[in-house]
Amino acid sequence: MRRFAYYRVPMRSSFDNLRCIALLCGVVVCMLTAGRAPGAGTCPAMSGADPALAARDADERLDFIRERLAGEALRGRVWNDAWSISYGLLTVTQLVLVPVFEDAGPRADLYVGAGSSAIGLAALVILPLEVMSDNVELEQQLSEKGDQPDLCAVLARAEGLLLSAAENEDQGVSFWMHAASALLNIGAGLILGLGFDRWESGAINAAAGIAIGELMILTQPDALPGDLQRYRLGEFESSGDEQTVSWALLPGFSSSGGGLRFVLSF
Repeated sequence: MRRFAYYRVPMRSSFDNLRCIALLCGVVVCMLTAGRAPGAGTCPAMSGADPALAARDADERLDFIRERLAGEALRGRVWNDAWSISYGLLTVTQLVLVPVFEDAGPRADLYVGAGSSAIGLAALVILPLEVMSDNVELEQQLSEKGDQPDLCAVLARAEGLLLSAAENEDQGVSFWMHAASALLNIGAGLILGLGFDRWESGAINAAAGIAIGELMILTQPDALPGDLQRYRLGEFESSGDEQTVSWALLPGFSSSGGGLRFVLSF
């Protein structure tokens, strides 16, 4: 007669096994999520934004803002430095040439021209593009927070900087800036005409000043308003048809004398 051995697994042991498996799964989940920064995931959308923005990953949103601010800050520094050097050279050159002339008329032309250039230089020094300092502020804030910042708080601050910098760029190319530049140079021309009876040189001074002022305004970086609109819509992908335009004002010398050269590449 054959004998068979049976082993009954206690029900309590099975429950214990299930508890162990569940505990192990919990440990694995904790290990996988431990490296994530607090607040990672999604954050509320900024005021006036499309609901699609809130669905985008917070890290992705912050990376977009950082990239756009950094790129525009670089362009802003190139623009600011180029025009500061140009206005500085124009101011110094005209003042240096004053002793060359003995007549009061040409000396007045040079003094008024130097004054106009100095005002342009002062405007760049006193009122630089905000994106340059905003980019530095955001990167400094991230470095101070370390590897695990309060992501939603940092993102909200970054959105505020993007909004402020975009509005600043928009104001820099607004109708009022064109009008202010024209009035300043017309005023310089009137000083020469009314004060020194040099209407011809006054008209030339005013026309040249308006042309230089328009060139400065038209070359100012102004991509952030478009970037802000894309951000509010949650559209971070590049259109692929963006063009890079670079320019510079460089000193030039020839057999007939010296001057400035405007170089544009695109």
